[in-house]
Amino acid sequence: MGYIRGFVHGGVIGAVAGICIAPQPGAKTRQQLAAFGNAAKDGYQVAERTVRRVAPFMTAAAVVGRHQGDKVIHDDDDVSIEGSVRIHNETNGRH
Repeated sequence: MGYIRGFVHGGVIGAVAGICIAPQPGAKTRQQLAAFGNAAKDGYQVAERTVRRVAPFMTAAAVVGRHQGDKVIHDDDDVSIEGSVRIHNETNGRH
């Protein structure tokens, strides 16, 4: 995750520096910076919505994975896809 964060930060800093150094009128630079800021805000909002949608599935997957891992550690032969679906349904209140 650190690599991606560094890549994004480097891209942002490079874009801002490139816009500020470019030989053009100040009004155009401010307009470009405002557009860049709006695009960054929109991208952040899309990422936030995606995380909110995916989080419940990841939580359920972690519970199933933890349960399956415990079964493997304890040498239980009941590890199966059907068992995973049953555990998922029980975890989410479905029977």
